[in-house]
Amino acid sequence: MRVITNELRIKQGRRIGTVLFFVSIFVLTAGLILSNFIAVNETVILFVPCLVMPVGLVTTLLSVRLTNEWVRQPRPEEAIAEGLAGINRRSVLFNYFPPANHILITPEGVYTLTTRFQMTRFKITGDHWLDYKRRGPLAPFFQFMKQEGIGKPFEDAAIDAANVQTVIDSVLPDSGIEVQPIVVFTHPRAILELEAPSIPVVFASPKKKPSIKTALREVKRERRKTDFELLSEDELNAIEKALIALLDAKAFDEATEEERD
Repeated sequence: MRVITNELRIKQGRRIGTVLFFVSIFVLTAGLILSNFIAVNETVILFVPCLVMPVGLVTTLLSVRLTNEWVRQPRPEEAIAEGLAGINRRSVLFNYFPPANHILITPEGVYTLTTRFQMTRFKITGDHWLDYKRRGPLAPFFQFMKQEGIGKPFEDAAIDAANVQTVIDSVLPDSGIEVQPIVVFTHPRAILELEAPSIPVVFASPKKKPSIKTALREVKRERRKTDFELLSEDELNAIEKALIALLDAKAFDEATEEERD
């Protein structure tokens, strides 16, 4: 399997997260100094906290969110690549391309991999998600402050698949290729209780069940029972070229490509 990663987007995410972290520290520190150590009139003393606190809170939350996305371990692209080790060598994993963060192209089909880093316990029944950590009066507040809410995984996965489907339909309008969304948990400490989820929910780690590799094997097994035709080399190349063409010149120059077993 080949892995092509948009390194520029990773660098930008980390850089913005770092800048926002220091901005939040500066804003909150400056507000504290102005409020306590500078002799000003009462109007200014009341005004400073009303201005500083919202700005400091917003920059702090943004920096935490970006840290979760671009710094937190395990890195999604690394976890997915490790989980897919050993699949068909004609497969290609695209990381952080414009249509979706993670796109997998295989002879059996095209998949979008919508990741979640949370390491807690979830119950997924059909379209409904139950986050056990969110239970309790203060749990939603603490999740918000740590930016660890699960969000809407199925909606995000559907959007990712639709974006990639648009690209494929533009280059292979009569191919009949249908992009399949998958939600992937990158941390092995997550606990999943699955009851017929409307979209496959898996672990990146092959040591956990269900794993992403297991899900792909199941798709392959089911398609062998039908008249499904594997994607041709021309189709695989056309999709790859269409995705790469979406990168700007700078991102293309910094993109890395590696071979994984």
